[in-house]
Parts: sequence; C-alpha cells; structure tokens
Amino acid sequence: MKSAIIALSLVSIAGCSQITGSKSPDLFPNEKLASTSPVQARSDVDQCMALADQYVEQPNQYMDLAKQGVIGGAVGAGTGAVAGAITGEAGRGTGAGAAVGGILGVLKGLSEMNERGPSYERFVEHCLHRRGYEVVGWSVKDRMAH
Repeated sequence: MKSAIIALSLVSIAGCSQITGSKSPDLFPNEKLASTSPVQARSDVDQCMALADQYVEQPNQYMDLAKQGVIGGAVGAGTGAVAGAITGEAGRGTGAGAAVGGILGVLKGLSEMNERGPSYERFVEHCLHRRGYEVVGWSVKDRMAH
C-alpha cells in the first residue's frame, strides 16, 4: 500500500509538471525579428494570441477533462480487476485500478487543457505573418519564463 501511494504521488507530480507549460509560436529569425527587440516580439506574439482567444471558439475543455477521468477510471478498473484476479483480490484490484486510472485520466486531461486547436494556431500565425514575422512551429514554453 505504501509503495502504491508513493507511485501515485510521483505520477501526480509528473502530471502536474506538464501543466506548467503552454504552447507558443516559434519565430523564424528573419529580418523583422532581427530588427525587433525581444520585448516587442513577445508583445506582438501576446497580442496575436489575445486576438485568437477573443475570436477563435475553443471546445469545452472541462467536459473533455471529465471524459478523460471516466475513461481512465474504466481502463484502470479493468486492468485492476485482471491484476486482482491473478492475486486473488479482484475487488481490491478493481477499486485501486479505477482510482489510479481516474487520477491518471484527469491528469492527462489537465495537461491537454493548455492545448489549443489548429484554428487557434492558424489565427496566431496569420496575425504574426501580417506583422512581418514567420512562424516555423509551436513548442511548449514554461509560463514562468514569460
């Protein structure tokens, strides 16, 4: 039981660490970027992302979070039942598997809440292109760094 609590704690910490970052566009070092201060470039990116937040409809992420929890719980219960049947404690295995699976499902959902759809990314890319920047991709950036 003690090892299960430690494992669950480690999984929770790992899951929460993914929540601290959000995707942001990576800019190509073209003439516009070279002639713009890093502070101004960051401001332009933030303005384009704010416009996208305003104009691009996002899906209900809380509903998706709940679905991930239910799916994770169901998968965990099934896995726990099989493991419990092998050890002779199917009831305990099912319950533990459901709990762990549900938590993992919610953590997965939380990590995906920062993700925005392709329409959002295209909107931001178009906005930045109109300002002279070139977006080469998107990557996760630590929120604390900005």
